[in-house]
Amino acid sequence: MAVGMKGLLRASVLLFYPITLCWCLPVFAVPVSIPPLMTAAEMLMQLNQRLVHSKNAPATLNHWCNQQLNNAEDLQIVVDTDRQLPPPANVYQLLKITPDTQLSYLKQRFLCGGKVVAVFDHWFRADMLTPTMQQALAKKAHALGSIARDAGFFRRSLSNHPLLPDEGALPIFVMEHLAVIYRSDNTPFSLVQEHYTRQLLPRAQQLDPY
Repeated sequence: MAVGMKGLLRASVLLFYPITLCWCLPVFAVPVSIPPLMTAAEMLMQLNQRLVHSKNAPATLNHWCNQQLNNAEDLQIVVDTDRQLPPPANVYQLLKITPDTQLSYLKQRFLCGGKVVAVFDHWFRADMLTPTMQQALAKKAHALGSIARDAGFFRRSLSNHPLLPDEGALPIFVMEHLAVIYRSDNTPFSLVQEHYTRQLLPRAQQLDPY
């Protein structure tokens, strides 16, 4: 496997950093931590692990944008009414309902600094919405996952797939998750397909992903 520029730089840091410390620091000084140069895949692996264990994906996404993209504001939520995806074939099985159960659909886009960082498609049971959840959802300014979490619901990741090519330009979507949101009594409430975009990466990783 060829070693990229980031790998060479990482190796250089590891090789010369201790020597530099010996030359430049007194013996009682505490060495500083130099963060490694990370590839796009390495950064997305970090985010992926957080999402796998997250009970609230929008909150995890918001924290990532604050931390990695230096975005001081909360995510902007936009409801997309232009396109409606058909539900996955196993939606009734995953939600443990019969095909005659009424399902509602919601597509939400998440914007960080004016750029779309994720798109979530929900197929959910509207009959399980509490009055408070209905009011929050009607405002169209809050993520359904966060509204559900505030009501005591929780998210469980079913699958996750990186969408990075081995080389070349990054695609628009770089990662996807499939998850189910459950009520506190473990009753399935929503199936959600989560697609995450390359805008989640800092500019340096977008320009030089490998």
